[in-house]
Amino acid sequence: MSFYPIVSKVIAESLLSLYPVFVKKIGLSIPIQLWTRLLAYVVIASLFINKSFILKSITSYNAILLALINLSHIYFSYMGFTYLDSGVSFALFNTYPFMILWMSQAPWNHAYLLALLGFGAFIYENYIHGDLKAKKSSEVEESKKDENEKKDTTIPFHRTFGFGVLMILLSAFTEALIYFLVRRVKTENHWNHLFISYFLGAVIMSIYMIYLFFLQKRSGNQDEEKSQEKGGKEVKEDFELEASVTSNQRILIALAINGILGALGYYLRFYANYNLNAQIYAILSYVGIIMAYVYGVALNNESITIYKIFGTLCIIAANYLILKK
Repeated sequence: MSFYPIVSKVIAESLLSLYPVFVKKIGLSIPIQLWTRLLAYVVIASLFINKSFILKSITSYNAILLALINLSHIYFSYMGFTYLDSGVSFALFNTYPFMILWMSQAPWNHAYLLALLGFGAFIYENYIHGDLKAKKSSEVEESKKDENEKKDTTIPFHRTFGFGVLMILLSAFTEALIYFLVRRVKTENHWNHLFISYFLGAVIMSIYMIYLFFLQKRSGNQDEEKSQEKGGKEVKEDFELEASVTSNQRILIALAINGILGALGYYLRFYANYNLNAQIYAILSYVGIIMAYVYGVALNNESITIYKIFGTLCIIAANYLILKK
């Protein structure tokens, strides 16, 4: 096994496992987060790319498919991270190594069952106990209200744990596809991989941001009089936060974090992707699960339970057994 690709993969997963906490804590809408990430990655990668290779390859079928799948992958992952516990969401996201192995037609290893048992513990913790805790908390809050003030507290599906799981599994599937597509784009300069993966998405999201800006500006003039009559402004989505200095600072922070940690993390992941076989690459991906829990506890005040410990030990044991074989 080559030393540098392994180290690159470990560092990459440690950096990228910050994203579940980052998505929750930054306080920006998902479209803006997508845009800042795509833009930052493209700007950083553009400093190191091989321009002749990019001009020749960026309009190829594999490059366009890679960019579109990558854009959908980021959206799915951000939506999943929003509605799930940081550690559990990253654990579920890391089902993508299994998908890589299956797509690679790797022989079945019974250690996978142990890993699946660990995932089951994560799901049980978040779905059963988390759901009951949320329900109990909701009942306490409702009991404090006057009967006439009570409202329907039914949570729409797109804000539930089940939706978060669906988004994370779609994110895992698209990540597995990215693994194979990156290997189809033949280049030793992995900044080329990064640029090709993000450039088209950055263009699409920039156009979308411009569209939203002018749409909101036009509708804002129409709503101004109505807002004043009601004694306040209507709540606006997508660009509401950008009206304040604080939100502009958040956007700058998002650009900086994506540019430094994210771009470096994905460059190292692409490097490992290109230089490791599918099995080793998949096993090392579980480093991100452990780090996601560390970041969740340290930065998001998340708790560690017996189910989370059990699930993590199952994953580590499965990794050891697969590596040993």
